[in-house]
Amino acid sequence: MIWLPVIGLLLLSLLFLPSVQETLRSPMTESMRRFARGSFAELSEGMTHFYWIGPERGPVAVCVHGITTPSEGLVPLAEELAKTGYRVLLYDLYGRGLSDHVTGPQDRAFFHQQLQDLLAHEGVVEDFTLIGYSAGGCIATSFAAENLPRVRQLILIASVGLHSPTSPVASFMEHRPGLRDLFLRWTYPMAARRYLRSHLTDSDTPPDVTRAQMAQTRRRGFFPSNLAAMRGILRDDFGPEHRLFHLQGLPVLAIWGGTDRIIPGHVIGRLAEINRSAKQDVVEGAGHGVVYTHPQEVARIISDNIRHGLH
Repeated sequence: MIWLPVIGLLLLSLLFLPSVQETLRSPMTESMRRFARGSFAELSEGMTHFYWIGPERGPVAVCVHGITTPSEGLVPLAEELAKTGYRVLLYDLYGRGLSDHVTGPQDRAFFHQQLQDLLAHEGVVEDFTLIGYSAGGCIATSFAAENLPRVRQLILIASVGLHSPTSPVASFMEHRPGLRDLFLRWTYPMAARRYLRSHLTDSDTPPDVTRAQMAQTRRRGFFPSNLAAMRGILRDDFGPEHRLFHLQGLPVLAIWGGTDRIIPGHVIGRLAEINRSAKQDVVEGAGHGVVYTHPQEVARIISDNIRHGLH
């Protein structure tokens, strides 16, 4: 019966393996931040990396990136928007890019606090254009709903938050949160790396974006942060917010990638149903990385729609 304790020890080791792997990853250090573009602000929950692109007196646009793409992924679009006169604020969410890893749940309040703190730190008091990419669309949508007077217009690019996984496995896991969390702790780091390696092979992806995304996977706090968002804000449905935007008259523009494998095509119809005043456009031939693979097209769509009015 000696094999029973051995099997038990092996199972216990496997159970704690994700925690051990996380401990072995490199923590954020000042040397990593030393030559970074932009600035750092000590906000209420931790250090936040941010930077501005564009003329100092231009209208402000604030960009919120996704859970796996740091602010570097929005630089190509920000540079295009700057050419049209925008002053664009980019920042790294906690646990991504060069910002601190903050433990605990990553729900709406968590993400809103970081953005509110940063806006106060930078003295942004006028209304501004809010842009959310991928999972950043959830953050931008919920922030806009709670701060309608501050948001001039909401722009969502390949946004998450209007669909839920419908596979049998996803449905099974949804009703078993403990098993789901254990499964994700084991599988998510491998799945994320596999996705990034295949996703970033697109020749249109700028090298700086590739380096920034892959660098995160070697840093302590990145994977736990993403898992916390999956248990938090990414479980919400944002249909009620879009109905509110339609009733309150907030201008909304949604831009989608024509070959996006992350966001299903039916979300275009759902958004049209729940927010009839929202404008929508599709960048044909673009995948989920549309913000950095096709920044000129995205900036043109934004410029054209704003020029002719989003209402």
